[in-house]
Amino acid sequence: MKFITAAYFDGRTSRRWPARLGFDSGMVLLSGEFGEQRFPLAQVRIAENMGPTENCLEFANGARCVVAEREAFAAWLAEAGIGDSWVVRLQRRWTWALGSLAGVLLCSLLVYFFVLPMLAAAIAPRIPAALVKQLSTQTLASLDAHFLMPSTLPTARQEALRQRLVGLATSQQLPAYQLHFRSSPMGPNAFALPDGELIVFDQLVELAANDEEVLAVLAHELGHVAYRHGMRQLIQSSVVSFAVGMYLGDISSTVSGLGALILEAKYSRRFEEEADSYAATCMRSAGYGTAPLIGIFERLAKIEADKERAAPGWHLFASHPETAARIARLKAMP
Repeated sequence: MKFITAAYFDGRTSRRWPARLGFDSGMVLLSGEFGEQRFPLAQVRIAENMGPTENCLEFANGARCVVAEREAFAAWLAEAGIGDSWVVRLQRRWTWALGSLAGVLLCSLLVYFFVLPMLAAAIAPRIPAALVKQLSTQTLASLDAHFLMPSTLPTARQEALRQRLVGLATSQQLPAYQLHFRSSPMGPNAFALPDGELIVFDQLVELAANDEEVLAVLAHELGHVAYRHGMRQLIQSSVVSFAVGMYLGDISSTVSGLGALILEAKYSRRFEEEADSYAATCMRSAGYGTAPLIGIFERLAKIEADKERAAPGWHLFASHPETAARIARLKAMP
């Protein structure tokens, strides 16, 4: 019987006992000043070797021993007829390690590009309308309190745009909505909340060449409502943020948030394209054609170009696709 030098911990105190480790007839033997201990090999857990760390054996009674001499411990294992598990053997082969990494990445991409969007699309219609309404109301209240300002458009101008939208919504059977006007230093913009609340900024109305261009933007926003993009985006971004946070949260919350932002931007681009198509179809069916939508986008493209000159690279983190690409896509529509 071959013995090797080890250190024994009884599991009750922190004392490190010098020990001799041996093996005989299916039993692991430990001896030293603490006496002699015998453990069935089947009840001994041999921890996976982790590089230069000590080799560890854990026993059913909570005790454990460690061996610092790697070669001696390997010889002891061989004498006891104990080999590495198939998992450990595969981990030591770089080809299997790379293959496993590739498999994980492939599965993650499949989930991200296909499974998650399908799940969000299936879940969004099943969310109770009362919850969607509450979420939208709270969101608008928060925006009004911190970011948006009351509209300065004349009441007559607001009412005229409301009547134009009523005509379009009635003729095209658009989703239920409630139109609101606000002002914002963010510049020309409009957005839709999941329950159909439409918010258009004074700056967008002022940028538009005519009412038809404003209608085109509102039709685009109602496309988001029709496709439930708001709730789908919320579901998807929540999952993405959670997953990125799990991997990067301990490193830096800033890096985690940035990673989630970049991943979520892909979903937004897809949704914007769907909303563009929805608006184009509505405007053409109403007899306006796609010219109003293209016209307002061209004006927005000029603003984007000015921002790019002032701060190169800002568009890399924009959730909307580049406006020039959207214009080209609209012009290519039959």
